[in-house]
Amino acid sequence: MTATSPTRHGRLARFPSMESLGFSDAPTETTVTYVATRKLAASVLTTQPKAPTGDLVQDLWDSTDLDAPSMLDWKPAAPDRKHLRRRFRWSRVFLALVIVAAFGGVAYWLYQRPGAVAEASEAAIVDQATALSAALDGVSAVGGQLSAPENAINLTATELFAVDAAARGLFDASGDLPGSETATRSLATGAASLSFDVSRQLRDGLAYRGALEPILIAPALEMDPALTDLATAALEFSEWRTHFDGISSALPDGVAATVTKALEEFSSSLETRQGTYLDAIRTNDAGAAEAAVRALEADLGSIRELMMTTMTDLAGEVDSELDQARDLIGRLIG
Repeated sequence: MTATSPTRHGRLARFPSMESLGFSDAPTETTVTYVATRKLAASVLTTQPKAPTGDLVQDLWDSTDLDAPSMLDWKPAAPDRKHLRRRFRWSRVFLALVIVAAFGGVAYWLYQRPGAVAEASEAAIVDQATALSAALDGVSAVGGQLSAPENAINLTATELFAVDAAARGLFDASGDLPGSETATRSLATGAASLSFDVSRQLRDGLAYRGALEPILIAPALEMDPALTDLATAALEFSEWRTHFDGISSALPDGVAATVTKALEEFSSSLETRQGTYLDAIRTNDAGAAEAAVRALEADLGSIRELMMTTMTDLAGEVDSELDQARDLIGRLIG
């Protein structure tokens, strides 16, 4: 290719850019002079300049200095042990060991925790069952006292509170048992429930009899009209009747239904009984007055006998539940 090319009109177009690259219309000889600007190192590969050949690209390639790769003469060197020892961090090793030991301890604790919790729960069950057994022994003679003919009943509320507290403790301890201890939980809840029922029946029975016993004693009404007057007799009977109605209406429900019903019937007849008695006093009829008072005493005595029968039955129920609770407690304690 030349520096000029023919056009469509037959003229030659000159291209200066082609001339700068070494193209010309006629061959010419070109001399390229190379001047070294720096001393080459031993690791630098050099190419001696050659005489121009007329091929500018090849001449430029042949005359270019080529630097050797920087890693051409690299060789591995043995590290200094002193530097290795300095870079070795014992603190990090100790920290890693502490972390591993901590994780191991936590894992072991989690592994053995269910067993430890189960043992602690079973021990708590035994302790609470023992305490409940002792509390029930303190009220073992209540059945006999509840149905005793005499009026004195030696049982304090503190003993019943001890039963309630021990039963509540056993019930709470049964809730801490693991899910696999269903049999132990059933025994504990059964013993606690029976103990609660025993305490409730004892408390209700004692309260019922303690409140009813005084008003079942017949009033000391005068039977001789000559020794009293109508106003005094009416006042005495009215005061006793008011006290009787006040106590009987305040008795707890569900303790002795038959006794409560008998009291209601007796209370409804007091209006008639009072009228009969006062008529005898007004008419100076000592016989009629005595008959009215004796009938009042007999009916009150019948109600007391019914109460004692009811208390005896209640004491039997209490004794039965006490035996059942002791049996369950004995199976818990072993």
